Amino acid sequence: MKSIEVKTLNKIYNIYIENHITDQLVTYLKDNIKSINNIILVSNEKIYTIYGERIKKIISSNFNLKKIILKDGEKYKNLDTLKYIYTELLKINARRNDVILSFGGGVVGDTAGLAAATFNRGMGLVQYPTTIIAQVDSSVGGKTAVNFENIKNVIGCFYQPDLIITDPKLLITLEEKEIINGLSEIVKYGLVFDYQIINDLLKIVNKYKNSDDRLLKTVKNEEFGNIIYKCVKIKSEIIEKDEFDTGERHVLNFGHTIGHAFEKIIGFDNINHGQAVAVGILCAVDMSISYGYLDIDFKNKLHSLYNTLKLPEFVSGFKPDEIYNAIKFDKKFVSGINKFILLKDVNKPIICTDLNEKIIKSSIIKYIR
Repeated sequence: MKSIEVKTLNKIYNIYIENHITDQLVTYLKDNIKSINNIILVSNEKIYTIYGERIKKIISSNFNLKKIILKDGEKYKNLDTLKYIYTELLKINARRNDVILSFGGGVVGDTAGLAAATFNRGMGLVQYPTTIIAQVDSSVGGKTAVNFENIKNVIGCFYQPDLIITDPKLLITLEEKEIINGLSEIVKYGLVFDYQIINDLLKIVNKYKNSDDRLLKTVKNEEFGNIIYKCVKIKSEIIEKDEFDTGERHVLNFGHTIGHAFEKIIGFDNINHGQAVAVGILCAVDMSISYGYLDIDFKNKLHSLYNTLKLPEFVSGFKPDEIYNAIKFDKKFVSGINKFILLKDVNKPIICTDLNEKIIKSSIIKYIR
């Protein structure tokens, strides 16, 4: 079992990463959270259909269990869903010593987290991520949010959980598109922080390189949990230094600035977060080349990696000006000045401001078909 202690200004909590840790869920809840009244399981229809009865049986053996089941999909990460959670919490008569157990991917984690942060001015919160993107990234760091007017995560707050439980074996039921969705975040960590993460990932993938289902076999591999741990360890260390995303934490936004713009313009029904970030990473690399930081060989190597991991390399049917204008909604822009994370080299991120509009648009054009 791998564990990470996260020390922030507001809270100290543990992250546990272990294959089959689900079977010991009650033990970790008791050891890490005192005086639990009710456990309120917040999940979505898809995840609950697969794992609901198992989780219900495990938790109900020791705690009073209530449940709130949400619709599945990024388009439901909105104020209507948040209102629905509040309404159900009122029906339950939820108290501050009740614990919301967020069981699902990033959409569930962000939305349930915001509900926990704001209902009764704060309830207990356990993040229990079930997708790659949530396990390696979104469940860690205390960002809670919903989308509004097709703008990603524009309404939210920082609220650290009391505990994060990560079971890599829950990933084996993911569809391939969801695996691809998460691999883009792993690539981000490898490019920005530690390229060995990508080498480790390729070592596993290449064991199954002749299989059409090589990505599913990769996440089923016992060693995949080590990759999750490395990503989480990196993010937790950054969170401790910059809990409220005012400086160093911005480097985690690599590929996300344009990626979020893709999501806004293309729509959450038509592109998932991982796909948008994957193409956003290519745009950021292209801008890095334009500024003389990287060379074309690096770009070619990255495209080869994308091919191996089945990551998307293009988005379709939208004008560069639309994407460029949507970038202006990025939360990290200050006083209208753009801010991008580029690479001076592998594992050497740089925060750049006021980049040339022509270079930004040129990078976008190359990845629109």
